[in-house]
Amino acid sequence: MVSAAVALFLLVVAVVGIAAHLLDSRGQGMLVAAALAHVLMLAAVPGTVLATAAFGWWGLAAGAAVLASAAATQISLHVSGIHGPRKNGPRKNGPRKSNSRDTTDGPTLTVLHANIWLGLADQDAVIALVEKHRPDALTLVELTPEADAGLRPGLSELLPYAYVSAAAGGAGTGIYSRFPLVDEQRHDGFVTELLSARVEMPGRPLVFAVHPVPPWPREPSGWVRELGLLRQLLAKIPVEDGPVVVAGDFNATQDHRRYRDMQDGRFVDAAVATGAGMLRTYPAHTWHPPVIAIDHVLVAGMAVRSVEAVTIPGSDHRGILARLAFDPS
Repeated sequence: MVSAAVALFLLVVAVVGIAAHLLDSRGQGMLVAAALAHVLMLAAVPGTVLATAAFGWWGLAAGAAVLASAAATQISLHVSGIHGPRKNGPRKNGPRKSNSRDTTDGPTLTVLHANIWLGLADQDAVIALVEKHRPDALTLVELTPEADAGLRPGLSELLPYAYVSAAAGGAGTGIYSRFPLVDEQRHDGFVTELLSARVEMPGRPLVFAVHPVPPWPREPSGWVRELGLLRQLLAKIPVEDGPVVVAGDFNATQDHRRYRDMQDGRFVDAAVATGAGMLRTYPAHTWHPPVIAIDHVLVAGMAVRSVEAVTIPGSDHRGILARLAFDPS
């Protein structure tokens, strides 16, 4: 029976999406499936309808189980304060307050992140975004020397301080700030430049600009290694060092287990903290809307007031704008 075969196929597709979400896979096929897991899981909807028509109550029960499992993988993105899975056992560094939506009037930090696509993004548009949103810190990846030189004059008034390692071929990175930057550091072991600097403002947050290599089309071992290395780097930062913000193109979605593992109770994705949903950022240069969310802002020791995706004309990514508040504790 054709409808039964189609129903089974659709439910299997959805189960593949669920498995890709749950597993810490290192295989390219499953990593690509994880990036598209939320799309694959949608197959459970028509699959359940067809399974019910073909198999009756048994089909409905099977489809409902798949639907419930798929929904459980996505709920943290849509309900404020529900974070991803944590490791078993006690948290390191003691209990932490939830990075949830904050409404206090304390000091704030606004961060804007953008992948400027090999330096090809519209520089005037990037400057206009800075003028509109007035971020305290701007992180750019795929920053070329030419793009940095073109942006500096327009950013000099609002973001006069910068720590930049520009490079050709998409390897460059920059941090631009409204306040002086100290403790500037370039971190070894990454194909593209990974930078961090402390912003000399009330709260003195440590800001990272990151861009791990993608798991596709290149061999995925580099992606596996760099996300693991980034997680180790963040874990070594003492809690007493203060707030940390990690902004960048992670080339990973919330459906990648290796990315969720970075959110170990201390760090949380800004979209997860607020229940903002999936902020799809890539690809942004096609006729259809972006499909996957690979640009993120991770925070530790801060509350998230709001987070949103913003358009970067001329880029293949949308940017991420996060408004953060310092935790008074």
